[in-house]
Amino acid sequence: MNFEQYLNQAFPNGLDFFQALDLVLNVGVYLGGICLYAVFIFHFYRFLASRDMFSFDLSRNSESGYQPLRGFLHVVLYIFKYILVFPFFAFFWLAVLTTILAFLSKDRAFQEVLLVALAVVSAIRVSAYYHEDLSRDLAKILPFAILGIFIIDASFFTLEESLGVLQDANNNREAIFYYFVFLVGLEFVLRIVMGYVMLIITGRRRLRTPREEGEEATQEPESDEEDQEAQTVRPETPAAAPAD
Repeated sequence: MNFEQYLNQAFPNGLDFFQALDLVLNVGVYLGGICLYAVFIFHFYRFLASRDMFSFDLSRNSESGYQPLRGFLHVVLYIFKYILVFPFFAFFWLAVLTTILAFLSKDRAFQEVLLVALAVVSAIRVSAYYHEDLSRDLAKILPFAILGIFIIDASFFTLEESLGVLQDANNNREAIFYYFVFLVGLEFVLRIVMGYVMLIITGRRRLRTPREEGEEATQEPESDEEDQEAQTVRPETPAAAPAD
């Protein structure tokens, strides 16, 4: 039996270069899509779950010796971050979670999908001020759930039904605006509460350090007095007698 006969027994349908190329291209499409989606979700949920979302800090360049000017620049920076920049990201988060839920729950109305998306985003933001690890776990549940369902059963998703749910957003502009205002207001409340908590903690630390310094100062003279008493009570050793 020659090599061709062995090859025909191993591959009865025959080997075709173009068929192999088609299979490899299909694998490449799936691989590229999964990787792009995973990278996007990785950065998306880490940013959504972080308590301090904005890494840029313009206050470093505003170190002026004039205290009112520094306070004014701090207020301007705060307004820029949480009034101009944060609403844009809040709307983006709400849109992404609504789209993901529309693919997961294609049989539900748009108002229900939007409500669940707002509840999820709000829970992530609240938990971020408690512990960022908790908020990260909560932020990646839905995005990676839809990836797992797609890998197991790609026929679960029907693009037409999901897009039909999203097309109903035009009839719910008021609800979207109300939810958007609620999300921005929630972030402001969380920042204010967190600021008061940090102020109370730092105030207690400042009160605690003078007390500790005072206790140390009162303890040091006592130790000196004890050393002096020990020296007075200690009997003097007689001098050694001179050798004969």
